[in-house]
Amino acid sequence: MSDQPSPFHPSGSDPAHVSDMVSAIMKAQIRMMDSVLRQNIEALDFMKTRFEKDRALLDELATSQDPAEAMKLVQSFWTRTMTDYADEAGKMGALSAATAEQIVEGLTAEARALAGGAPREGQEDQA
Repeated sequence: MSDQPSPFHPSGSDPAHVSDMVSAIMKAQIRMMDSVLRQNIEALDFMKTRFEKDRALLDELATSQDPAEAMKLVQSFWTRTMTDYADEAGKMGALSAATAEQIVEGLTAEARALAGGAPREGQEDQA
């Protein structure tokens, strides 16, 4: 057993420190969740745009009278689709890296807070 009081035990800790610890954990969770939600929003925006483009192709094909014209439409569609997916893969890669960074930073902040090392509000730079 450690001689140091637990930061969770009311008689063995400064109430302000416990408050800072809980606040640090909440802030870390918020940063991580924000990053994940940004990634999800980007993916959903991309899918919405892709579905709209798919519907537009169907409309164009429905009004096309010439099979050669229809084949050009399909060829053009797939060329643009591949470019769109390649561009989106780059965006999602960057967002995934940012999300991973936020998760590591958040987990580090949580671990520090749980270990009793959460800095007092406004004193983060001094830690």
